[in-house]
Amino acid sequence: MAKQKEVSELSSTTMDTDVNFEHCVQIWKGAPKTGKTSTAAALAAAAKKYDLGFKPFFLLTEPGSGGVKLDGTNQPCPMCKGTGKEGKKTCPKCKGAGIVRLILSEKEEIRKWFEWAAKSDFNPIIIDTGDALFQAVMDYTAAGMDLQSPFGANDNGICWAMIYDEMRDLLGIITGEGKALIIIMHVTMQEKRVRGGGSVQVAVFNVAGKTRTYMAGLADQILHFDVVPDPDGEGDMHVLYGKPTAGIEAGDRYGKFPEVLKLGDSPEEAALAILATFGLIELK
Repeated sequence: MAKQKEVSELSSTTMDTDVNFEHCVQIWKGAPKTGKTSTAAALAAAAKKYDLGFKPFFLLTEPGSGGVKLDGTNQPCPMCKGTGKEGKKTCPKCKGAGIVRLILSEKEEIRKWFEWAAKSDFNPIIIDTGDALFQAVMDYTAAGMDLQSPFGANDNGICWAMIYDEMRDLLGIITGEGKALIIIMHVTMQEKRVRGGGSVQVAVFNVAGKTRTYMAGLADQILHFDVVPDPDGEGDMHVLYGKPTAGIEAGDRYGKFPEVLKLGDSPEEAALAILATFGLIELK
């Protein structure tokens, strides 16, 4: 049996940081109507325009994506049964596509689509939204224990642990394949103490318990979308916070994002601004 080397005999080397967009885990958070879903959907057009070689897919867990075109979870149209026609006319529900968006809520359905997306050619995989996914996991986990809710139950510690395990397992299906993952999240205000004994209200992504700690650690970037007054003119402008600031939770493991990134006047411009921070394109 070969003698095991002492630690002092082993050589070491510095590994390069991996900032490849196609492998990063990101949390995109913000209030409704700040451009999260539309910007994520616009990544497809940006990738096609610049021949970047990736195409996003949405795992839909709530119906807020109805105003944007995307590739995502779907099912045969219940009105036309997948034909795209109602008699001799185009089906008004699916507009001739034969499919409609499927909002994931059941355990078996969620797992099936997560596993399919992980093995598919799509990348990044976008969960829209992480809040609704967490709620679905809470609902079916509690139901499996004959509980109405994990809140206030006598054995809620066991239930919360099972919720955490299920969320970690589901996200691991995607990250285990080395794919990029974008989790779109709503925000909630959380009071945090500051030096000196005071406190501030901070906009944090809306997931509770150990799952929130896990997701924050998993994410390479926590990016906050907002709409603020434009200092150079009338009206408002869309921005993204890449670093923590007063009242906003944000962060970037690799330091690629500025504190505030202007996202332009459209989802397409916003997608390009984000991709430029990864060095994938050059903006003039």
